[in-house]
Amino acid sequence: MRVAIIGIGGTGSATARHLAKAGHTVTGYEQFQIGHDRGSSHGESRIIRYTYPDLLFTQIMGDAYPLWADLEAEAEERLLVRCGGLYFGDRNDSHVQITEASLQQVGLPYDVLEPSDMATRFPAMRLKPNEIALYQPESGFLRATRCVLAQARLAKRAGAVLRENTAVSGIEQHGAEVLVTTSEGETNRYDRVIVTAGAWMQSLFATLNLPLTVTRQQVTYLQIAQNAGYFQQGSLPVWIDSTANYYGFPQDGKIDGVKIACHDFGGTVHPDAVERTVDASYIDAVRDYARLRMPDLSSEVTYQQVCLYTVTHNEDFIIDTVPEMPHVLLVSGCSGHGFKFTALLGNIATLWATEQPYARDLSRFTLLRFRNSKGEVSNAHL
Repeated sequence: MRVAIIGIGGTGSATARHLAKAGHTVTGYEQFQIGHDRGSSHGESRIIRYTYPDLLFTQIMGDAYPLWADLEAEAEERLLVRCGGLYFGDRNDSHVQITEASLQQVGLPYDVLEPSDMATRFPAMRLKPNEIALYQPESGFLRATRCVLAQARLAKRAGAVLRENTAVSGIEQHGAEVLVTTSEGETNRYDRVIVTAGAWMQSLFATLNLPLTVTRQQVTYLQIAQNAGYFQQGSLPVWIDSTANYYGFPQDGKIDGVKIACHDFGGTVHPDAVERTVDASYIDAVRDYARLRMPDLSSEVTYQQVCLYTVTHNEDFIIDTVPEMPHVLLVSGCSGHGFKFTALLGNIATLWATEQPYARDLSRFTLLRFRNSKGEVSNAHL
């Protein structure tokens, strides 16, 4: 099987590795260098967790974890830091309640922490009197850039050809073959094409009106002012504030300070025209939040970065073939929470390319589910 993969980020690199190891002829196209920082699949830390207010996502994380372990073993590199995870909010927050129910249904261990419990176990973090936290010990974070580089390295070792600095300008299916044309005018033929282009998906399929919006997201690290031990891995888990929509990490050991960000979708942007300096107003909002939650942090910013989300209106993924192109698969819409699934999404794409079933029902990720009452694909404003 000749397979092309468009976009070698988290999902694309995993797909290339899975397919190449299975013995297929794999060509990957990446418009930048693999491991670049212009999209979504980069950085020192991306949360990995079972704690979801959605049973399907909790279930499929059970399929993803073994694939990450397999990658670590093959790469002979520590890529997943298991430091535990907190999911907290108002005790009446429906997301917290549904997340706890999902953990119970799947049978995963967890603890419920009251504010006094938090002060004892994780003194870096403060809970309000009306809040509770769910602690799940198997959560942690992935070293995103290193994961992508490891997947790509192993894909090439298995025979994949990954073409960096090579943009794709056109994808067309003619009969049983799919033609992929680069911006330099070169055209090659494949049996299957898997598109994992993230924020650039719309540019490749402009006429489809895909239900995707690209948003500008901001990340800030704040310096530790005192009690540095509270913020180390093992003393502070990764955490998500369900009610306020902030999230963060322990000290990652690579960048000075502690990473805090907000999951609220930023302004809509074109991926080739993004302001890469973090807004002063955003930094002020993070500082205000940190004063309430983690008073041992200072207001000093040690690092900042802008990245992109490619989002659907309900934060579900898109895993579906292109209309009238049954040999072209789209995998997108990770919506800022998808990196932890990329090892699995690459496996699912491989199963599709080789006409093998995936064990779970993923029909909610088809384009049909995003169609409005007129039968058109809806691109809801976020």
